[in-house]
Amino acid sequence: MSRGRLSAMAVAGSVVAGALVGAGTVAWQAELPPFADGPCWEAVTERDVDELLGGWDTEAEAVRPERTPEGQRSLDGRCRIQSHDGDRPGRQIDIRVHRLDGPRGDTVVWSDEFLSSRLTPLGDDLVGMASDTRAWVALPSDCVRPGRFDGPGIVDVSMGDDEIGNTEDPEKRARHHKALARTAVHAANAAMAELGCSGSLPSPGEPVEAPDFQEARGDLCGIEGVRLPKEHAGSGARMRTGAEGSVRTCDIVSGYTEHPQFRLQTVREADLTGPLIAATLYAGPGIRNGDGSKAVGAYSPTLAAVHAECDGETVVLLARQREGTHGYTFIRQVLPAYVAAEAERLGCEPGEITIPD
Repeated sequence: MSRGRLSAMAVAGSVVAGALVGAGTVAWQAELPPFADGPCWEAVTERDVDELLGGWDTEAEAVRPERTPEGQRSLDGRCRIQSHDGDRPGRQIDIRVHRLDGPRGDTVVWSDEFLSSRLTPLGDDLVGMASDTRAWVALPSDCVRPGRFDGPGIVDVSMGDDEIGNTEDPEKRARHHKALARTAVHAANAAMAELGCSGSLPSPGEPVEAPDFQEARGDLCGIEGVRLPKEHAGSGARMRTGAEGSVRTCDIVSGYTEHPQFRLQTVREADLTGPLIAATLYAGPGIRNGDGSKAVGAYSPTLAAVHAECDGETVVLLARQREGTHGYTFIRQVLPAYVAAEAERLGCEPGEITIPD
């Protein structure tokens, strides 16, 4: 691979990262060494950049990971690798170190982007997900402490809109999937060293292939007893159910768009449930358990969330509707059946809910 010049920002920042690697502080899980001149805090291998950017010349610029003046609650770190062939621009890789924030208004913005059904788990020992256009991994809680309603500190690597594949070539998409997963973990280990944290994350596992959309007929999202309301079922609806794991997301689209109009989601990962529980407090009027004795969530026509206790762990169940062409009826008609089905599958309480009028 031919590499172009690095920006002054990246060159100035490479000395510290080089010293860390030289001292053996960072443990890399990669077949090839990082770039000799160190873009992205010595995190990115030539192999992965070649696979993602096609061997073109590259330039990189970076801001080293650091805790902002707010301390543990805030993080900042950025890196961009851009490719070009002479004057012809190519693609780019963007790496960010940041925190998954709590709710904004009546939604949790990062949930849409980072918990899409198109993303698949990185592996049993990692909190994170990946596709052929994005990967992210959580930093350990002893490195960046989660807040009560904030998500974990994460490193994410992006090449564009995660709902649109890079290519129709399945082998190339699989290579991108693997390379992005590796890059996210490498960058996370570099960020941990920069932040003064000990240890390192393990290598990601073999990625599960991202699922495709299929016609939304019968049981919705493969969940017995859950059906798409009639007013939405006749609009060419398709569904995509993500791989089983600590996060399972089912997205439903209609028409020609790839962006989900509806979503059903079960989140079992403790590092992610905090900010989602915040959504259950602020989305709207309270959802109560079947006999009305306890508040278990909150409802609005566009977002509803229920928190349930399932064999000693807190699980968050969400339903989302983005647009109301046929009326905002999806959540009210679907969420009770969804909660009941998931409660039975996971051994949760409550199994029945009452949505406010």
